Amino acid sequence: MRIVLTAKTPDAARRLIAAHSRRFLDICQIKVTISGTPPKAGSGCVLCHNEASFADVAAYLAVMWPHVDRAAGADLYAIFPFMRAATRKAAIELVPRGNRAGTERLIEKAVLAVKSGERLGWGGEGRISGQDGVARFKVGASLVAIRSQAPIIPVMIYGGHRLLPLGSIRARRGEIHIRFGAPISTTGLDDTDARALADKTQAATAEMYADFKTQEGRIAP
Repeated sequence: MRIVLTAKTPDAARRLIAAHSRRFLDICQIKVTISGTPPKAGSGCVLCHNEASFADVAAYLAVMWPHVDRAAGADLYAIFPFMRAATRKAAIELVPRGNRAGTERLIEKAVLAVKSGERLGWGGEGRISGQDGVARFKVGASLVAIRSQAPIIPVMIYGGHRLLPLGSIRARRGEIHIRFGAPISTTGLDDTDARALADKTQAATAEMYADFKTQEGRIAP
């Protein structure tokens, strides 16, 4: 409601979202670290990430806005009061699952944004997976990247599954890691390649996830 009533620009709306997310993470004593090379402003790309926990979502919303110009999220969030109006102000698109025509319209809108140089953030799994790992990526982000002939960048989020498991209301203190992977080219690809590209992006994200899990195991007491 505060975003709807007070935010005059997407940046103002995002600042409110980021501040609220940081407060949540601070209360839970969860910090967020970023590694890898984020895309530069005006580069026109699709950033495709995983998420296993609401803590992952909060981490993303707290720190990713300097690296994302537009985002897409699950239409499920629209169950919250004022959410559609708030996300509209923040340039966050809600993907209407089960509505092919609506999804196609959203994808075409996203393609135009990426072609104009915007960096689009998109959840690859289409939902919060709740699992310790990277679930199968859907093809939405790949279609946007292919149709705009822009690179797709795998973005790994690690830690939320352990700090705040899906379905739990008790958080553990700790750290969530966000890592930007190497861009994957879409030059010369068409819609028939979307599934293969989604699988390739998922595999790159899963590899980074496995690396962090191995590191965590080495330093665990």
